This record gives sequence, C-alpha cells and structure tokens, in this order.
Amino acid sequence: MTITELNPKGNFDSWDASKLKELKKDNFSDAVGKALFENEEIILWKIILEPFERLPFRRHTNNYSSTFFATGLILCRNMNGRIILARVEKGDHYYWECRGKEVIQDIENIGETTIKIAVVEEKVKITEKAKK
Repeated sequence: MTITELNPKGNFDSWDASKLKELKKDNFSDAVGKALFENEEIILWKIILEPFERLPFRRHTNNYSSTFFATGLILCRNMNGRIILARVEKGDHYYWECRGKEVIQDIENIGETTIKIAVVEEKVKITEKAKK
C-alpha cells in the first residue's frame, strides 16, 4: 500500500462543498461496511466499492485491520481536513489504531477496478469501557 497525502490536516480549502455539508450534519454511521460476522470480541465487515463508488463519512472508535482483495485507488477524507490517496494491491493489509479517539472518515474508489476489503474491528470489552 502506498499512501500519498493530498491535503494536510486543518486545511479545508480544496474540499467539495457537499462533503463539508455532510460533515456539518454530524449524522455518522458506526457501520464500517456490511457485517458478515460478530461475536463479543470482533466484527467482520465486508466493503465492496465499484469504480467511483463512495461510502459516506462514518465513525470509527475501535481498532481495526483491513485486508484488500483487489488492486486499486482509494481516496479517504478525514474530518480533520486530511485527504489521502491510497494505492492498494491485492493482499495488502493495514492496521488502524482508533481506540481512545473518534475518527470520522469516508472512503471512495477513484479507480477503474472494483475494490474489495475485509475489515476486522476489535470490539471494546465492557471491562475496558468501565476503566475509562
């Protein structure tokens, strides 16, 4: 996976007005994609994005790992203004640390191939929540 920062944190000058409006609505889903399996410890999600398809902004509060099953180009906007371009290869794996903070981001397939991603979200246990 190759990540290129297209827009730095804190800068919204290049943002599309519709994306800014979506952020201001503050109506974010906690669903990462389509849930395939869930138990007390994890949720297994599936994301399939056709060319130029986009998942709207969603909230992440737990750590998760992603495995890519196709090669392509992904654009990801973060609520803090940062925009990245990710060139992913089939078999790439990425781990995101979110626990203890809230991350709001979208994901858009800007390539010409269908993107397939499996995401494993680590659920916070009740005992961990109680400690905070």
